Amino acid sequence: MRISTNKARGMQERRKAPSAGRNAPARKKAAQKLGKNRLTGRRVLSTLRKTGKIGGILLTSAMILYLSVTVYKSERFHLDAVNIYGCKETEPARLEQMVRDNVPGNILQIELSLLQKQLEQEKWIQHVEIRRVLPSSLVLYVNERVPSVILEMSGQLMIADDDGILLDAYAPKYGKLDVPVFKGIVGKNPESYRQYQEENTERVRHALNMLYEIESGSPDYSKKISEVDISDRNNLKIMLVDSTAEIYLGRADYLNRFRALLESDQYQKFKNQNLNIPVVDLRFDNQIIFRGISNVSGSSNN
Repeated sequence: MRISTNKARGMQERRKAPSAGRNAPARKKAAQKLGKNRLTGRRVLSTLRKTGKIGGILLTSAMILYLSVTVYKSERFHLDAVNIYGCKETEPARLEQMVRDNVPGNILQIELSLLQKQLEQEKWIQHVEIRRVLPSSLVLYVNERVPSVILEMSGQLMIADDDGILLDAYAPKYGKLDVPVFKGIVGKNPESYRQYQEENTERVRHALNMLYEIESGSPDYSKKISEVDISDRNNLKIMLVDSTAEIYLGRADYLNRFRALLESDQYQKFKNQNLNIPVVDLRFDNQIIFRGISNVSGSSNN
C-alpha cells in the first residue's frame, strides 16, 4: 500500500520547476537582439532621411541650373536699349557702342562693375552708374569731369579738372576760365603727362589748395595771380597780373605771406618806380627779400 503525502508532492514540484537562473541568459540575448534591431531601424530611417534631403538638394540644383541656362539663352533678355543720361562732352553714341562691343548679348550676363571700370577710362567720365532694367535695357547715368585748371604744356594751353586729369586743348567753347595758368607740369605732351599722372595730380592739388587759402582772405586776391609755377612742391611760385616778378611762396602759410607782400610799402615803392624786380622771396617769416633789382638789393620787415 502506497501512501502519498503533501510533502512528497511538494518536493517533486520543486524538482520539476524551472530554474530562474537558467532562463536569464536567454532573456538577455533576446533583449540585446531587440535593441540591435531597433538601432538598425533607426540607422536605416536616418539614412533614408539623409538620402531624401540629398535628393531634394540635387533636384533643386538641377532645376535652378535648368532655369539659369534657359534664362541666359532666352531672347527675351537680349540687350535691346542703352539709355544714357548726363553727357555733355562725351558722345552718347560712342558710349553706347562701347557698351555693345564689350558686353554679352544677354543682359543678365553683364558684369556691371567691369563695364563701369571700362567706361570710366574715358577722360571726360568721372563716374558712371549702370542699372539693369528688365527685361532688355541698360541705363547709364554719367557724371562728367568739370574743367577748372589751365595747364601750359610745351607752349600750348590745356584744360584739366581739380584732380589734374587732362581733358582737352583749351578752346573758347569751354567758356572763360578765370584762373591762373599752371606751369611746371611733368610731361611735354598729353601722353607723357599721363605717364606721370599721379605726380601731376599731386602738384595740381597742391597749387589749388594754395589758391583756395589765398582766396579765403579775399575773393580778389586770387584774381591778382596770373601764373603759378608748380615745378617745385616745396616752393610754389606765382606771378601777379601787374608785375613781372617771380614770387616765392614756399610750401605753407600762403595767405599771410601774400597779404604781407600786398601791404609792403617797399614793394609798392619799387613798383611805382617801375623797377624790374626779378624775384620776391616770401619764404622767411616777417621778412620780404627782393633779389636782382638793378643796383638795389634789400629787405623789408613787416
